[in-house]
Amino acid sequence: MRVELRTIMPEWGEERDTPFAHGVVRFDRSWNLDEVERVVAERGLRALAFEDPAMFTDHGRVVDMCLDMRVRDLNVLWSARLDTVPTDGLFKAMRLAGCQRVDMRLDPDEAVEGLFWARRFGFDVRIRNLDGTSYAAERISYTVAEREDIAQRLAGLHSAQFDLAVAYFRAGRLSDVMLPLGKAMTLRFPLNELCLNLLACLSAAKHYPDQAAGLLDQAGYGCPHPVVFRNREMLRAWLAGGGDVKGVRLCLEPEHSAFS
Repeated sequence: MRVELRTIMPEWGEERDTPFAHGVVRFDRSWNLDEVERVVAERGLRALAFEDPAMFTDHGRVVDMCLDMRVRDLNVLWSARLDTVPTDGLFKAMRLAGCQRVDMRLDPDEAVEGLFWARRFGFDVRIRNLDGTSYAAERISYTVAEREDIAQRLAGLHSAQFDLAVAYFRAGRLSDVMLPLGKAMTLRFPLNELCLNLLACLSAAKHYPDQAAGLLDQAGYGCPHPVVFRNREMLRAWLAGGGDVKGVRLCLEPEHSAFS
């Protein structure tokens, strides 16, 4: 496996020297994770994108790779491209190893099965036909109840708990956010700035803009996800304008687009 770096620059001028970086993994017929582990450690990466669908055709090797990632404690979130129909065992192994998003190209019959397993384990999904054309429902969304079921099914998985916290926030169940969010942070959710960003969103929704600003400042250390800078600028503009009684609505993490 070969790893390349890809960076996404923040949208706001004063922060443009601190890009968000993630690794792009190219499959060279080697299943050795040494290079991936080295680059993750040296660069402090927390997100990877496995770009080659051919890598995921041998389900047994992928399951072994996922187990190896867990043994090595490669605590990163990652995405994958697939063009073969997945199975229960494959997707469970991938999700437990940190896979958060799958981009699948499948024929209509296979797409139904692939979507079933993706929903069972709570993946962020993009699904298209073999020629790249979109199905009517190219992306899927989850109800709060579905996120609760997934978090129970994968109780020890930080990203499942984080997804549940986000679902509660989006549903307006603000008092329920902290329990799964606290679990996600305890379980070492890799993108800690997104946890702080969610806390800032929660503070802003409860009309504590100064607390939200402090959380966003804390989230801004290092090379965080671009949504942190977007929210900092949004909050600064709101405060500079004198605020208003409606408060300011900050942005949640934008569908993991930074590491797709």
